[in-house]
Amino acid sequence: GSNVDSILANISSSSSSSTTTSSTAAGGTLGKDSFMQLLVTQLQYQDPLNPMDNTEFTAQLAQFSQLEAMENMNVTLEAMAVIQSSLNNIQALSFIGKTVNANGNTVEYGGNAVELGYSLEDKATTVRVSIWDEDGKKVRTIESGAASAGNNTIAWDGRDDDGNTCDSGNYTYYVNAYDVDGDAVSATTYASGTVTGVRYDNGTTYLIIGDKEVAISDVEKIY
Repeated sequence: GSNVDSILANISSSSSSSTTTSSTAAGGTLGKDSFMQLLVTQLQYQDPLNPMDNTEFTAQLAQFSQLEAMENMNVTLEAMAVIQSSLNNIQALSFIGKTVNANGNTVEYGGNAVELGYSLEDKATTVRVSIWDEDGKKVRTIESGAASAGNNTIAWDGRDDDGNTCDSGNYTYYVNAYDVDGDAVSATTYASGTVTGVRYDNGTTYLIIGDKEVAISDVEKIY
């Protein structure tokens, strides 16, 4: 009614000179401190000859309880998220020293020859690997002979098609395989090796496997 409107106006005017974040919830909605202030003020200003209805008062108390429970739940969820993140980081550290297989086609070249891993669905008579730099430029094509079904590797000496040594950095490689009839054989690139370190970047955990780096979500097998 008009009494409630005047109370709200009084609270609004008094809070305009001194506003705290704890009394107002996000998005400008009424926080639990302001809600309780409103309730107490409403009781002070009620007409003794026409007091607030018990049902209405009980409903307002229930609203306050719900508001407080929601704020407490938000605090609990935030704390749980921090704990879960810490547990994930600790779990990632347990991968160090383990041998893993992981999906991925990125390799870090640092001046030494690197092994490029791939898996074939069936045996192939020809395997062609293309290597691309971070600018999207193809630097090398390597072609090998027959390869068996399952896991395979092909060595890259770090040179481009002209025989020049490539700059250190991250490179991406793709594998195309063909059978004796020239038909394509399904090929999947992967990284395999012992985890030597862990890196965290923008909420994603990466495992360092020799000269490769893979997201922990891409790990398929742990030995």
